[in-house]
Amino acid sequence: MKRLAHLPHCTACAARTRGLFASLTGAQLLKLDRSKTAHEYARGQVIFYEGNPSLAVYCISSGVVKLYKTGRGDKRVVIRLLGVGETLGFRAVIADEPYAATAEAVERTTVCAIPKEVFEDVIRNDTDTVFRLISKLAAELRISEDELVSRTHLTAAQRVARFLIWTLEALQNPSKDTNRITLPFLHEEIAQMVGTTPETLSRVFRDLSERRILKLDKKSIVVANPRALRRLIEE
Repeated sequence: MKRLAHLPHCTACAARTRGLFASLTGAQLLKLDRSKTAHEYARGQVIFYEGNPSLAVYCISSGVVKLYKTGRGDKRVVIRLLGVGETLGFRAVIADEPYAATAEAVERTTVCAIPKEVFEDVIRNDTDTVFRLISKLAAELRISEDELVSRTHLTAAQRVARFLIWTLEALQNPSKDTNRITLPFLHEEIAQMVGTTPETLSRVFRDLSERRILKLDKKSIVVANPRALRRLIEE
């Protein structure tokens, strides 16, 4: 981890317009800008650990972060992938609880840390931010509910398709090939997330490749036909 001497200013940050603090202006935005610290993380470096006190909320300025929980035998279970503009740690701060998961950079990533007391002051005084926060919590609840239903009612291929669409949306970045996924997960981690085995996952990938929906190489997946991938989920 490297602390950045020249901080990205909130007023000029494109990532902010996609996140919780998009509506902030004036004194509130200035306070946020002056109180934050920015750090750059290399791939594999941890931003915060599961069980640590929730002392800050984190905004992703660039890069990608994965959240994972540790189960029995120290086995990691990846639960979410977050990209530019996403906010980490806010649920723990609101509930005054330890962080419920570990956040790890999966590529070179810049994250701005906002102290807990500053974040709490913002949500006490800015109605638009509160509505954005409620909307985000509701969206995450829907994702969790959809995931629960998918484990019961969708085939392995449909669950893999949902994962790929979800990953594309999480990694959405106009400066990059928006249909290319540079995989930040191992096959075993993806299999855990979609509720299948690594062997079944490999078979699904091969089938989708043969149908020309995906193009595969060792480090990335190109979604050659996003429309067909979405149709697969709805079958």
